[in-house]
Amino acid sequence: MDHTGKTNALQELAAGLQDLHRALAERARRDYEREHHSLLNPDEFLHLLVTEPRFAWIRSLSELMVDLDVFLRADPSPTEDEAAAVRAEVERLIGAPEQAETPGAFAMFPRRFWAYVREDPHVAVAHAGVKQVLQRLPEPASVNEADVLHERHRWAEVRRHRR
Repeated sequence: MDHTGKTNALQELAAGLQDLHRALAERARRDYEREHHSLLNPDEFLHLLVTEPRFAWIRSLSELMVDLDVFLRADPSPTEDEAAAVRAEVERLIGAPEQAETPGAFAMFPRRFWAYVREDPHVAVAHAGVKQVLQRLPEPASVNEADVLHERHRWAEVRRHRR
C-alpha cells in the first residue's frame, strides 16, 4: 500500500471510529435516560460521559480515537508497520469477542460493546464500517512482525503515559 493509501485509510478509520463512538454514546445515553426517567441535555451527558464510572467502558474507545488523531497529526507519512500496529490496536479493542485481548482499562469494553452491536442497528452498521476500513490496512502478520510489535508497544507506552 502506498503512502497516500495508508494515510487515507487511517483517516477513514478515524472517521469510522468517530461514527462508532457516536452510535455507542447515543445508545448508552438512551439506556441511561430510560433507567433514570429523565432526559439529559448535551452538557449533562458530556459531563456523565467523562466522569461517571458507568460510562468508563466507552472511554477506552475515546482514548484510542484521540491517540489515532494525535498520531495522524504527528506522523503524516506512516510506515507499513505503524499502519499495521494501528490496525492491531483497533482490532484488539473491537475484534470478535473470542479474540478480544482486554487487559487493564479495556476489560469493561467488550461486554457492553458486543451487547450493543447485537442489539442496536446503528452500532452494528458503524462497527461494520470500521471493520471494512480495517481490511484496507496492512495485517500485522503481513509485515515484519517484530516491527509491528515494537510499534504496538511504542503506541501503548505513549497512551499509558498520556493518562
